[in-house]
Amino acid sequence: MFADWLVQDGFEPVKAATPAAAIDAMRRPFDLLIADAGFAFQQGLHTAARGRARNNQTPPIVIGDAGDRAAEADADRRGAMYVSRPVEQSALVCSVSMLMMEARPTRRSVRKPITRLQASVDGVQAYIIDVSQEGLRLEIPRERRWAPPPFYSVRVPILDVGLMVQRMWAGGPSGPAANVSWCGGALARNTPRAEKAWRTFVDAVGGASPATTISQVV
Repeated sequence: MFADWLVQDGFEPVKAATPAAAIDAMRRPFDLLIADAGFAFQQGLHTAARGRARNNQTPPIVIGDAGDRAAEADADRRGAMYVSRPVEQSALVCSVSMLMMEARPTRRSVRKPITRLQASVDGVQAYIIDVSQEGLRLEIPRERRWAPPPFYSVRVPILDVGLMVQRMWAGGPSGPAANVSWCGGALARNTPRAEKAWRTFVDAVGGASPATTISQVV
């Protein structure tokens, strides 16, 4: 079920039925371990995840029963993020997204939050909610049940320009804003005119916030 949720939001989960199978899957590049709390600490799985992940500072997510203080304390002692059952889709996706954001190297320029700017993504209505010289973050209504492909076009009517964007991560918030999904992208394969128009626009807006990312999950 969790894997299905993650696929819907643009992740590439790899499922494993045993700790040994999960450790074997970690021979390939991966970013994050998500596992049942009891499963995570068997046969060295948790240790292997911290040692083999692309960023060894990214904590695994372990899932356990609500109110199990001993299990929560054990997870904290081992440097894992403890998530209590029942798990909500938006909360899980948001937790994964936040961990990926923290793991990503700092971008070359600051990200600037802006007032929601209407745009279209491969013809689907969306809003740009923050920008940088290298890319943007989109807000897409969840009821559309649609996620951008690896490369997609963004049309910004107010700029009279179309941009080609590479999807870098996808996720979403929890709480009142959980009816939308987010997608971060980097400009790719654009004409000099489009690049110049985008840079001029970004220079003209204000504000700043941290950087973002996403990738594979075991």
